Amino acid sequence: MKNNLKNCMFPRRIIPAALAAGLMAVFMTGCTNVICVSPSTMPITEKDTYTKLGQTSGNSSGVVVLGIPFVPSEPSRDARNKAIKNGKGNALIEVTEEYNMINLLVVAFFWTKVEGTAVKVERAGEEIE
Repeated sequence: MKNNLKNCMFPRRIIPAALAAGLMAVFMTGCTNVICVSPSTMPITEKDTYTKLGQTSGNSSGVVVLGIPFVPSEPSRDARNKAIKNGKGNALIEVTEEYNMINLLVVAFFWTKVEGTAVKVERAGEEIE
């Protein structure tokens, strides 16, 4: 019986390899959460006027597999544009954006949410499209 255990090298090789693979998986994954605040999505001067239309939000998400992004390529811009469209305005004020990402070795998931107050801006009496 002693001889059989002495010749069995399988557990001694597998345990360190499994431990190394587990540590690599833990250290090569990650999570990111960023929150940004902005006064507006468009420059508004003192000559401009705007009408507040109400609170709005827009979301966007995507996946990156082996460095190849799957639509949308610019999730922040996409979420911002959706928020403006949902609010029926042409800009946002009091803007916050929350950007989240989970990175798992070969695949990364991301999602972003933009919230703010939708406004209709007029430049010196001219409506902007």
